[in-house]
Amino acid sequence: MTRNAWCRSVGIALLLFLLVATPATSASKKELAAQAYRSGARLYEDLKQVPKLELGVRQYELVISKFETVHRTSPASGYADDALLALGELYEAMYDRFREERYRQKAIATYEFAAREYPHSKHRPKALASAAKLSGKRTPVAASAPSSPPTAPRAAAVDERRVALSDSEHKEGETVRPAGTGSTGKKLVPVAAIRHHSYDDGTRIVLEMGGKTPLKYDRLRRPERLYIDLFGSQMSEALIRGVKLQVDDTLLATARLAQNRGNKARLVLDIRRSVSFDAFWLSNPTRLVIDIRGSGTPRAERTLLALSSSPTTPATPDAPRAASTTADGKHSLTRALGLKLDRILLDAGHGGHDTGSVGPGGLREKDVVLDVSNRLGKLLAERMGAEVIYTRQKDQFIPLEERSNIANKRGADLMISIHCNSAPSSKVRGIETYYLSFTSDPWELSVASLENAAAESSINELQDLVAKIALDDKIEESREFATRIQSRLHGGVVKHSSSIRDRGIRKAPFVVLIGAKMPAVLVEIGFISNRTDESLLRKSSFRQEIAEHLYQGISEYAKSLGAPTLRTSLSPGSAQRD
Repeated sequence: MTRNAWCRSVGIALLLFLLVATPATSASKKELAAQAYRSGARLYEDLKQVPKLELGVRQYELVISKFETVHRTSPASGYADDALLALGELYEAMYDRFREERYRQKAIATYEFAAREYPHSKHRPKALASAAKLSGKRTPVAASAPSSPPTAPRAAAVDERRVALSDSEHKEGETVRPAGTGSTGKKLVPVAAIRHHSYDDGTRIVLEMGGKTPLKYDRLRRPERLYIDLFGSQMSEALIRGVKLQVDDTLLATARLAQNRGNKARLVLDIRRSVSFDAFWLSNPTRLVIDIRGSGTPRAERTLLALSSSPTTPATPDAPRAASTTADGKHSLTRALGLKLDRILLDAGHGGHDTGSVGPGGLREKDVVLDVSNRLGKLLAERMGAEVIYTRQKDQFIPLEERSNIANKRGADLMISIHCNSAPSSKVRGIETYYLSFTSDPWELSVASLENAAAESSINELQDLVAKIALDDKIEESREFATRIQSRLHGGVVKHSSSIRDRGIRKAPFVVLIGAKMPAVLVEIGFISNRTDESLLRKSSFRQEIAEHLYQGISEYAKSLGAPTLRTSLSPGSAQRD
């Protein structure tokens, strides 16, 4: 296979997968995991045909993302251990290619995780040996093979890992008994240990047990907690006084395990935002594995909450429809694939020691934009049913480069950074919205992508085809998003004064937007350096009005994608008053 053909193969394989993959609503998680694994395996085989020195980071990352999807979608599927081994091999290959220590550490961690969590996998000996080689250690003889030979058919392994408890399949307060077991007997099942592992977008809690037990979950509010009861269980002597794990990731603060009463242990998870979970059993030794995901309230539940959020103005969901074209009359790849919005990241500019611009009357930019961001987030959650992610919700400093990283790690579909403008002249007023573009003309990027796809250049000289499409698509969608925001915001606030100019949509290399993998814009909601604007921005009612207009811009953009957003009407007196 030629280098150019490989590039085409990667691009075509990914696009075909996106076009034909069965939606999550009609396919099981195991089916989706299987699809992702097959797609990743094809890309991996193509990758192996290319000379090592001609491969770039993007080529590896494209394949890695596919295998990560397998384990993230269904860790109980029969493909999870295969995907983890492939991930370890890819990170090891990246270390061999680029000699960066972080890839070696990722390879070791992936191999060790695969061996620990899948002790009966046929890949366990290889994973342990590879981890030991990279660590410069000898492979432990006792650990190189599981306590019983991994000869059971794959189907049995999949069957034993089926969901034991899940908030998508079971109701709160419902007791779920393991298949094939009766009511709890007098002999209590020991709970021997607890551990956790944090991913970029999830957390895994593992309980080492002496057997299976009936389970029940429920949620507590203020503060937010999720707890799981293990009926007929007894904490081991080492844990009898209880244990508290400091998880401290994006989803969980702590995990607490204690004896709730004589015959029931309880696991309490102190959660930091809306989460969902699946729990399943693993055997030999018996473990209860609980996977926490940051997917927020399930979409259907969020829709129901939004429908019931306004007693005087009931909301009705729009029917699904095809995406419209952009303002330029185009159908971007995002629109052609029917991609929708679910998670929106709100970035309140500045914070902490970085006050941003300060008005002539002492009003600080960091305070204004934080208030507007929190108000906007509430509207998006209540009316659109979106999962809202914040870079900050209090007065704290977040490095600019980290803000787009947060959006990427949390899987945001849209990013909006909120700022106040400033100018040397106190007379300047107006609204403007920015998007990121490294080229002077998006058309040039599109033409270059087509020309490079047909060139006989090395892969180091040729950007990955899929990366080009994604970059071009992100720029186009960011510009479209900026257009909607600018139109709604200026059109809404100009009623206060005709001197509030429409300064249009612009492009600039804002650091906060660099690296964002989704459509992203930076909006300047007014000139804090202007005394009249500062006076308006000081008012609670005006900040609420800005949040309303930003919401309308986001909602319009979502509808242009064909998203089933919610129609709401705002009564004149619903805005907050000073």
